[in-house]
Amino acid sequence: MLDEKYRLSPYTSEPMTNLTQAHRSRRCPTPRIRALLAALCMALLASCASKPPPAPETTPSTEDTAQIQPLEKMVQQGRYLDAALAYSRLASRAEPPQREMYSLRAAELLKDGNYVPQSFQLLSEIQGADLGPKFHIRRTLLTADIALTRQRPNEALDVLNSITLQLAEDERDFRRRYHQLRAHTFEQLGDPLESTRERVLLEPLLDEPAAIQVNQAAILDTLQKLMPQALDDPAADELGGWLALAAIGKGVDDHLPADELITRWRAHYPLHPASEETITRLLAGRPQPLRRPEQIALILPLNPQDRYAKAAEAVRNGFFAAYYAQTVRPATNTDAITDSEAPLESTNATPAPIRLRIYEEGHSAETFDAVYQQAVADGADFIIGPLGKDAVNQLTAWESLPVPVLALNYGETNKTPPRNLFQLGLSPEQEAREVAERAWLDDHSRAAVITPSTPWGDRVAKAFNERWLKLGGHVVEIQHYDPKTNDYSLPIRRLLNVDESQERRKSVHRIIGKKVEFIPRRRQDIDFIFMAAFSRQARVIRPQLRFHHAPKVPVYTTSHAFSGNVDAQRDRDMNGVIFADMPWTLAPDETGQRIKADIARAWPGAAKRYTRLHALGVDAYRVIDQLNTLRRNRAGHFAGETGELSLDMANRLQRRLLWARFQRGVPQLLDTAEN
Repeated sequence: MLDEKYRLSPYTSEPMTNLTQAHRSRRCPTPRIRALLAALCMALLASCASKPPPAPETTPSTEDTAQIQPLEKMVQQGRYLDAALAYSRLASRAEPPQREMYSLRAAELLKDGNYVPQSFQLLSEIQGADLGPKFHIRRTLLTADIALTRQRPNEALDVLNSITLQLAEDERDFRRRYHQLRAHTFEQLGDPLESTRERVLLEPLLDEPAAIQVNQAAILDTLQKLMPQALDDPAADELGGWLALAAIGKGVDDHLPADELITRWRAHYPLHPASEETITRLLAGRPQPLRRPEQIALILPLNPQDRYAKAAEAVRNGFFAAYYAQTVRPATNTDAITDSEAPLESTNATPAPIRLRIYEEGHSAETFDAVYQQAVADGADFIIGPLGKDAVNQLTAWESLPVPVLALNYGETNKTPPRNLFQLGLSPEQEAREVAERAWLDDHSRAAVITPSTPWGDRVAKAFNERWLKLGGHVVEIQHYDPKTNDYSLPIRRLLNVDESQERRKSVHRIIGKKVEFIPRRRQDIDFIFMAAFSRQARVIRPQLRFHHAPKVPVYTTSHAFSGNVDAQRDRDMNGVIFADMPWTLAPDETGQRIKADIARAWPGAAKRYTRLHALGVDAYRVIDQLNTLRRNRAGHFAGETGELSLDMANRLQRRLLWARFQRGVPQLLDTAEN
């Protein structure tokens, strides 16, 4: 059985003769897989060598059925590439129309195995448009499936619409696949209501209870993306029942007990197909409304010996700045904050009547558990922290949390977190994925990646590559540099393939024995460069890219390449670089400007160096009052200082950033449409 890591996802239109090369571009395959790919390439070329005459659809003979059975057993075992190779061999020996039938099955299996470029190319080479309606429908469904994998839902919808009237009532398999693909298509198009309609039509076509359960869960998860207003006054049909059930799951009617809401729902929709398991799952995930806290505990690694102490201080200071900037009624009890802990003075209003207490996070995840329990015993009804990733991972393993927590980092476990655990952070991986999405929307498809040879660089590159490949892009080259040096010419030359150009010059010189006029050329197969770097390294890499003949290749990067403070002189070589960053650094609103000024006065030594961590602290305070709203409306946003904040289904606050381009050393926001 082929290991999952050898499967391909990027789309390419290269001919089938480049099958092995396309596979190698992602990873270095084992000799066995190279042989399989090469054999598949030859067999597919042979099977598609000549154009067959039109022929009617046929049913496989007894002999063909005997040959097919062991191949379908391979499919059941997950050996998609092996089965595709075997089908292609059958195709090379068969006569039309059976040859096309076998080739189409091979293309389907390549897609199932995530060998998308090979599946697409084989599908485009299969002849026989007149092989009958079933052949045409299968080929159309596969075409739509590949379009969705390439994140091209409009193409998929057009293709699926072309066969809508051709699906017979008794063709359950085709109709099932058709509605599944349309559901995914509308989901990619951002139309959850139409996606749900397709899943409602899909359910009667499902035979297995497990498949029905998965479909019902997908219906409710999809409807969670609707605005609360879209769930009002649902119709009395099956779709209306799902909308009403989703409203209960969102907690739109928080003032009524869940059991009473379900009883009323059953009375309105007595014949609705939603299973007991589905309703139980819905109620288990139903958010309980959060009360406005009276005492907040900040649990941060503030011990001067801790390597994150400075970062923790910046977060704490940003939190206090937001706390004192809020205009509310007079405080009733603020004795938990000492002058040394909160040097800011309120210039706009008396501080909010929320008591704050600070706790040391400790050096281990286990220590945090004890600190959490102590904070709860001391009367905290909301907790901010921890900052350390290990402690967040520890929290995600809890079955439940008696007091809600807003962690200041993201966990990395696959466990379902407690319902009262929220997560907010400045994740570089999240930014790298957003860069991939931006480059794809800018119509790029082939990337070169340069990243530091550090754990941070590996994480950022991995996040970018995974998202880029999933979108359908292609990573042409990856190079690493030592961030401690100032000369990155060697990895840049390798990234741009300039060394190969130099070798060609030497070869010509050896052949003719004379000096030749020579201008080195970079590779021409890249659309853009993803540069993972901090500001010091980025200021060196960008001019070296120009020097090595890539002045016009677009360069995308994360916020880390910008110091967060405008410095036209030091950033003069960054012109043209496109990056994403938070509103706090690029375009703070009036409140943000006022808080930044307060922080600069109170902590002048740290205001510039830790500016983004200050913004994290500001948002940690301001988002507390927004959590109920964001849970009810997962499609909604809160205008935070670290970005437009939305809450996903795992209660992780996702940041949508602003986009800017360096011009004359100064970041300039891209226009409204581009942002």
